[in-house]
Amino acid sequence: MTERIDTDVCVVGAGYAGLTAARRLTQAGKAVIVLEARDRIGGRIWTYHLPDGSPVDRGGGWVANRHEAILALANEVGVSTYKTHVDGYHLLVGDGRIHRYRGLIPKIGAAAIVTIALAQAKLDRMAKTLPIEAPWTAKRAGEWDSQSVAWFLERSGIRTTLARDLFDSAVRGLFCGDLNQVSFLNMLFLIRSAGSINTLFSITGGYQENLVAGGAGGVARRVAEDLGAAVRLQTPVRAITQRDDHVVIEAADLTVSARQVVVAVPPALVLEIAFNPALPEDRLTLYRHSIAGPETKTLIVYDEPFWRADGFSGQSADPKSAAEVTIDATPAAGAPGVIASFTFGAIAERFDALDASERRRLVVDAMVKRFGARAASPSEVIETPWWHEEWTRGCSMAHWSPGILTKYGSLLREPFGRVHWAGTETATISYGAIDGAVRSGERVAGEILETP
Repeated sequence: MTERIDTDVCVVGAGYAGLTAARRLTQAGKAVIVLEARDRIGGRIWTYHLPDGSPVDRGGGWVANRHEAILALANEVGVSTYKTHVDGYHLLVGDGRIHRYRGLIPKIGAAAIVTIALAQAKLDRMAKTLPIEAPWTAKRAGEWDSQSVAWFLERSGIRTTLARDLFDSAVRGLFCGDLNQVSFLNMLFLIRSAGSINTLFSITGGYQENLVAGGAGGVARRVAEDLGAAVRLQTPVRAITQRDDHVVIEAADLTVSARQVVVAVPPALVLEIAFNPALPEDRLTLYRHSIAGPETKTLIVYDEPFWRADGFSGQSADPKSAAEVTIDATPAAGAPGVIASFTFGAIAERFDALDASERRRLVVDAMVKRFGARAASPSEVIETPWWHEEWTRGCSMAHWSPGILTKYGSLLREPFGRVHWAGTETATISYGAIDGAVRSGERVAGEILETP
């Protein structure tokens, strides 16, 4: 028998965008129900507990000092943060050897370093010309949207193969896809949204500066606990029908009647909901070209973070390898030691085609090469290929093909009747980050509260 519920607002998706919207609406006195397809809350944030109870993040885990929205929400529910470990040497594998360095840029030759700095400065200058609320209205938006990120990289002026591979890998890590299929305007918007390209790439002063005590999912868990029975798991929404004065939201064994609905799921999943009236072709085109790419995050767990005592930060890079980028992701307690390793785009797909034991061997071998013999015996290797997750379909966020933002970008936040849109892809500040998701939830809650 189908259960029927009447409420003020139905939120589709219990990631940070949906949970934040539900919290703010509830605080304003609205009756809210949250429907989540997964068997857990958090969306692209997934805190997993090791056998000893230690929390590790299989999905998004880091927040920047400038991420005021998520930091405020964490403080509101009593969750703290701690600094990512950065002391010691960082490592770059290339030119047949391992380069040790400190700071943001490795010592790979003066010409290479200068040309990287010039390329980044050029990107920052271009990005600053974008109106942050509507980047598609910039003076050169049409020109930039017609080109791809790969087009810019080919003309970046960065010298030496190693320097180009390093920069290309870093940029590929932002989008996790074929850079020929990512709008250059999209890249400039991401930079504008973050404040600078260094902010996106950096630990200290950047997006990877802080981890959440207890895991990034801890904030979502506290919010969901406050919402209580209003959060329904394993309830994928299949249809949304708009009437004159309400909306009907249908799942397998549940029908919700609400005055408004918030859709807070990755864009690819919007296409799997049957809307009546149907979404117009322009909006469908936007979602068809809102693509989240292949990314695998692998957690390599040791009894302790031994690399710290050996003088290493845990930060390393080897473009196109089985562990393209690593960063120390050890829990706040200081043990066990955890290295988070990432592969992006076509590289992630290439290694994903291997069997699991071979992937593990290659990742562990990479750790040994970089951090020594003690890295040979992890207690666990936990692999999460995010583009295979049924209710995610890629990470870290959706990006847009050339030509899409200037034509359809204005639809990202524009309500469709009684349907409102949230998610990090709809954020103007911190687009692509947890903070962007929280901001979008707060924005859409305000939007609904202002609706007559």
